[in-house]
Amino acid sequence: MIEHLLFGLSAALLIVATNLDNFAAMLALSLAIGARRAAAGFAIAQGVILVLATGTAMGAGLAPNWTGYLGVVPLLLGSYALWQQMRDHPQRPRDLLGTKGSTLAATMLFLSMSMDSFAAMTPYLADAQPGLRLSGVLGAASAIGALALAGLIGSRATERLTSLTEKLEKIAPVVMILAGLYVLANTPSDLI
Repeated sequence: MIEHLLFGLSAALLIVATNLDNFAAMLALSLAIGARRAAAGFAIAQGVILVLATGTAMGAGLAPNWTGYLGVVPLLLGSYALWQQMRDHPQRPRDLLGTKGSTLAATMLFLSMSMDSFAAMTPYLADAQPGLRLSGVLGAASAIGALALAGLIGSRATERLTSLTEKLEKIAPVVMILAGLYVLANTPSDLI
């Protein structure tokens, strides 16, 4: 039971770490299109990403001899993001307020910004025992809901929270690198 809780918690932390940029975007976007539309777009996009990552992970689980090597994806993406941070080049344009006000536009924006979540969650779930996957999906879904709710609540304090998430965003590449190393390592949650 404790392993399910810990795996769910680790999946939730992985979602939070890879969505700090999306959280900052949600807060900024709430000024342009409203907090409800921004939070709905965020939640829908992250739900789609989680479903795609889970489906891909389950398909990868059919070939357990190579699933551990999927850890290379978040490892490389995290390394690249860390290198970009050290070179002080922004990974994405931060001009999000130009988006005209629909939930669909917000969803598309968040989908385009969520490849890091997909790249981190897919191998993380693929590398897990099938019984632990559900715990991971539930933990990740809980984190998505909590972030969307925090976006709704935090839209009033956008300026202060955006500054905080921009600072915390710097740890996301490190979390991706650690997730990649975890998947590459032979851990108790492995299929093999």
